[in-house]
Amino acid sequence: MSTLGAIINFFLQWYVWVPIVLLLAFLTWRNWRKVEAVNEVESDLLILEIPKTNDKQELAAEQLFASLHGILRDRQELRANAGVQEHLSFEIASVNGQIRFYTWVPKTLRSFVESQIYSQYPTVQIHEAEEDYVAHEREHSVIHTAEIVMTDNEVLPIKTFQNFEVDPLAGITGTLAKLETSGEEIWVQILVKPIADDWHKSSEHWISKIRSGEKDILKGGAAAWIGGAFEALWKPPEEGKTTTVAKELSDRDKTRIAEAEKKATKLGYRVKIRLAYLGEDTTSARQRMQAIVGTFKQYNSTNLNGFK
Repeated sequence: MSTLGAIINFFLQWYVWVPIVLLLAFLTWRNWRKVEAVNEVESDLLILEIPKTNDKQELAAEQLFASLHGILRDRQELRANAGVQEHLSFEIASVNGQIRFYTWVPKTLRSFVESQIYSQYPTVQIHEAEEDYVAHEREHSVIHTAEIVMTDNEVLPIKTFQNFEVDPLAGITGTLAKLETSGEEIWVQILVKPIADDWHKSSEHWISKIRSGEKDILKGGAAAWIGGAFEALWKPPEEGKTTTVAKELSDRDKTRIAEAEKKATKLGYRVKIRLAYLGEDTTSARQRMQAIVGTFKQYNSTNLNGFK
């Protein structure tokens, strides 16, 4: 009890809690500035009309996102903009029986984004949407939402277009096409925000851990982390063991390392994938959401990464 009392008494001292309060106040103020800056952003919702005769290869999309990475702000620009980095959103929506492709952009970036899309897809037609389709949520009694996340560490890649013999987008649009006469809606929103080129350091750290055989204590959750911390307290130090034995990598680990190194050469984005279903029946909502989530699993790989 004396130890517990000493700890409580320590945290009650002004020189302990005053810095903590000041730090929390600063973090609150900084987050408030970011929220204000985001709310003040004027934006446009653009409709992309892609002709059926589009013969552009998948590599054009990779080049498009490489050029769009140019919206990345450096540190000085971030400080002047309350630490806010603009993002873009590429969306597919089945609304009123029609499948449409959208791009949400900050108004200040519209000209740049349009020029980059035209450079890779010259035949596409871009015009501003007359209304935001998300306003339709008031017309439906049942709304289900979900967010797609990764199945493994983000340094590992998913399956890309080089691994497909057919257009993987067809699986997504095929699911949306089933809603043509049902009055239901499904929205797919892919939000992307460029990140600095030093993101590959996390990949290097992950690779070094795999090669050394080091366990990822965070992978087991908080319980594993706490257990490891207590074990370090009572476990006596081991003397005379200074020799490090290199771990013999399995074929699976060799493949994962090679693919992680390949991914680390690409420009980085922070990505969030959101799904929404709008209809009138809860049972149909579960079935439709299960179907659209299932279409993203075509990008999964058993030894690399995927979606869930």
